Amino acid sequence: MKDLHELFYKFPKEFPLPFVVDGATGTALIKRGMPSGECTETWVLEHPDTIREVQDAYRKSGSNAVYAPTFGANAPTLGRHRIKCDVCELNRRLAELSVSGGLTGGDMSPTGLFIEPYGDTPFDDIVDIYAEQAKGLCEAGVDFFIIETMISLNEIRGAVMGIRSVSDKPIFATLTVDKNGRTMSGDDLACAVITLAELGVCAIGTNCSVGPDAMLEVLRPLTPLALAYGIPLIAKPNAGMPHEDENGCTHFDLSADEFASFAPSFTDAGALILGGCCGSDDSFISALSAALKAHEPNITAAPADIEGIACTNREWINVTDLSDIVEVDDDFLDNIDEDADYLCLRVSDTDAAEIFCEEAFSLTQPIAMTGDAEAIEYCKRYFNGHIHVFEE
Repeated sequence: MKDLHELFYKFPKEFPLPFVVDGATGTALIKRGMPSGECTETWVLEHPDTIREVQDAYRKSGSNAVYAPTFGANAPTLGRHRIKCDVCELNRRLAELSVSGGLTGGDMSPTGLFIEPYGDTPFDDIVDIYAEQAKGLCEAGVDFFIIETMISLNEIRGAVMGIRSVSDKPIFATLTVDKNGRTMSGDDLACAVITLAELGVCAIGTNCSVGPDAMLEVLRPLTPLALAYGIPLIAKPNAGMPHEDENGCTHFDLSADEFASFAPSFTDAGALILGGCCGSDDSFISALSAALKAHEPNITAAPADIEGIACTNREWINVTDLSDIVEVDDDFLDNIDEDADYLCLRVSDTDAAEIFCEEAFSLTQPIAMTGDAEAIEYCKRYFNGHIHVFEE
């Protein structure tokens, strides 16, 4: 088998493969005295030695990198805690607590906002919110960005664009999906891989919601796409499923060794970035690291054909026939075939691009597009999926 970095050539060469990240942080802080419901970010600043203790334990257990304690450090989330601050400065200070110890990912999470037309927030506002956070993380010297626990492909698109407006450092991305590989917004995980890979993310996968057995099943079908795009998959599962005891305390059903036993199967599926989410601690990372050292990844899947690939947030296809082109104008919806597997559209100028973007939410098919280059870029920015671009 080829060297793993040759197979996954878009993953940074300076990071090892497999690549071990950390386990749960919030529960580790609660065990060390953080009150439940507290704003984690401000509490951490008041107790810097505690986060260092948590992260040192993960590094000693085998984590190649930890996530900075900036998960909820975006303006809308902080606002819900009634915290008014310089968001950029807050992220810089928080991330500086981690970067001195070794490789660190700048952690970013959902804003809790809903993007137009399903909510009140313009897409460009989402981009700006993440750019503000990314600027502070970049100033602190994080080695990569990790956008995690996302439930909306459109929002994670905005996060990637926000990061890219201020930094060219590597971006990892994970969504939270159910056992069918769909987010709460209905996004299909394969469509997320295609869309985010085309945007330049260097590692994609899932975290939270399910244990390693269910997560493995949703990631396995993605191996051909991961190989085609040269990006490894990420798996950061919970420690099994949660159960509440008679005292109201939550426990997860897997031991550290049971959790780590899934590591060989993950790596054979191309999931080479591994860690833990809810219910995991440094003992889980230690067991995971040992399991990875004992197994040589054996990836047998073949790369998918991604020539002509296009997708919405729910469906993907390889575009083959570039005929029956519909000109985008005020009446273009009347001229499309609603039963077609995909649509071929021409946008001749920015006015046409604006019309397309206003109506794109009502289109259910993947899109192939030709026309004016500037207009196409405008469409690609606001379309929730990946547009295949072709020349006539």
